[in-house]
Amino acid sequence: MNLNILAYGLYFGITAFIILRIGWLFYHFGAVYLHDLYPNRPDLANSLNSILLIGYYLFNLGYVALNLSSWPQLQSYSHLLALLTSKIGFICLALGAIHFANMLWVRLLKKENTINTNL
Repeated sequence: MNLNILAYGLYFGITAFIILRIGWLFYHFGAVYLHDLYPNRPDLANSLNSILLIGYYLFNLGYVALNLSSWPQLQSYSHLLALLTSKIGFICLALGAIHFANMLWVRLLKKENTINTNL
C-alpha cells in the first residue's frame, strides 16, 4: 500500500475532526462575546457568528487540502508518523494563534464600543 495515500487519509481525517470540533466550540461559546459587543442587535450577533464559522471552516479546511500537495514521498511508517505529528502539531498551533488573535480583536472592539458609548 502507498504510504502517502494512508498519510493523506489520516491527516485529513484527524485535522478535519479537530477543525470541525474546535469550530463548533468557537461558534457555541463565542456567541456570548458577540452578543456582548452588539447587545441591542441579537440578529446581527447571530449572523456574524455564523459568517465567522463559515470563514473559519473554509480557511482551515482549504489550508489542510492545499498542504497535501507539498508532501514528500514517504518511505517508512516512522517517516509517516513524524510527518503526521509535525503537520497536525502545526495546525493545532495555528488554530491557537488564530484564536488568540480573534480574542484580541474582540477586546479591541469592545474597548472601542465602550469609548464610543461613553462619548
